[in-house]
Amino acid sequence: MKCCQCNSPKVSNGRIFNQIDYIAPAAYFRPNGLRTFAILDTNVRIKNIFYSCLDCGFVWGEIDPVKLKKVIIEKATDSTKERLDLNKKQ
Repeated sequence: MKCCQCNSPKVSNGRIFNQIDYIAPAAYFRPNGLRTFAILDTNVRIKNIFYSCLDCGFVWGEIDPVKLKKVIIEKATDSTKERLDLNKKQ
């Protein structure tokens, strides 16, 4: 695996903790560009497996791409769907 920011092979995996020995509670990703008042069923859970680059410090994680795409197709503004090439029914 290589860093998605600087392409370094020096990558470490781990988890996010909110206190010394307590794994952080579930976190969610909500994409920008959703329609006004689109709040129900718009969060995509972030898996608590993260990667970090020893060279540039970039940290990244994973979410369910199927759920993210569903949220954007169903709840995003037309301009957001157009920018992501999701205006057509998939």
